[in-house]
Amino acid sequence: MEMMKGMFGSITKSAEMAAYATPELRALFEEWLGQIEAEILEFLKGRETVAPEDVAEHFKLTKESAVFLLSKMARQGKVKLSAGHNP
Repeated sequence: MEMMKGMFGSITKSAEMAAYATPELRALFEEWLGQIEAEILEFLKGRETVAPEDVAEHFKLTKESAVFLLSKMARQGKVKLSAGHNP
């Protein structure tokens, strides 16, 4: 549940910031997103499951940023998300 709250908070904040960005900045951001998404897909290859924390640590991002990127990629059908469980 916390992951979902973080994801929605990240999406809302990003949408608010996008409203103020110039078209040039939006294009640069989208270019960066494409690059990091390609790198994340490469990181995920050969792994059955990966926690958002692993993605965050590998790419030196916050967990919230990793959740945002993974959620965006899931909406695009690039990755599948599943609910984790704690032992």
